[in-house]
Amino acid sequence: MLTKPLLIACLLSLLPICYGYAQSDAYALQHVLQRYTESYGGFRDADALSSLSVEGTIEQNGQKFDFLMRKKRPYSMRYRLSNESNSVISGYNGSQAWMRTETNGLTSTKSIDGEGERALREQARFDSPLFRHSEKRENTLELVERATLDDRSVYVIEVIKPGSDVSRYYLDVATAHLVRVDQLDADGEIRLQTLYRDYRDVEGYPFAHEIETRVASKTLSLAKINTIEVNPGLLSFYFQKPNR
Repeated sequence: MLTKPLLIACLLSLLPICYGYAQSDAYALQHVLQRYTESYGGFRDADALSSLSVEGTIEQNGQKFDFLMRKKRPYSMRYRLSNESNSVISGYNGSQAWMRTETNGLTSTKSIDGEGERALREQARFDSPLFRHSEKRENTLELVERATLDDRSVYVIEVIKPGSDVSRYYLDVATAHLVRVDQLDADGEIRLQTLYRDYRDVEGYPFAHEIETRVASKTLSLAKINTIEVNPGLLSFYFQKPNR
């Protein structure tokens, strides 16, 4: 049995090791976040990537739709989902959320508030929580582990947002591409999972061209991107609620 002085000495001897691991994790996290930010122009020019126009198709609930999404930094978005006879357009201009529906020629426009507004604001956020994190510090980030995902090495980064909303981001070690995001519930179980595949360079920026959303291992939606336009020059009024 160790005497008290010996026990204290043993514990103290472990401190440099634990401190070394903490330093190593902090360095690895900072390094991968810098690489991720650099890939989207974060250190070349703060506004190098300031708006996007994305078109493609999405399959959900057994149906196929065309979609057009346009976003502008920091919190503006307009998203259209349509098929042959119907369309739904949702938007957020930084302060107001709205939705416009058209069914067989009949249109209706309404404001969205409460939980729906908060969800649209989160979707409208232009930058990932990982982008230029060292400057913003609005979320808490922690490097959970380095793991293997589908035969690739990934960093697993836990992001805790204000209000205790917790997600885990999986970044490819070799490319710093985001390959998966898990949104966790209060018990730490996955409530929503998003997979990012088929990365291609568009004007020097990497974008996934296939995005799958899952709930309980079941595919909720599968989006395939046809075209991406970088910095299309969107004006602010484009995101305003339509008059009718």
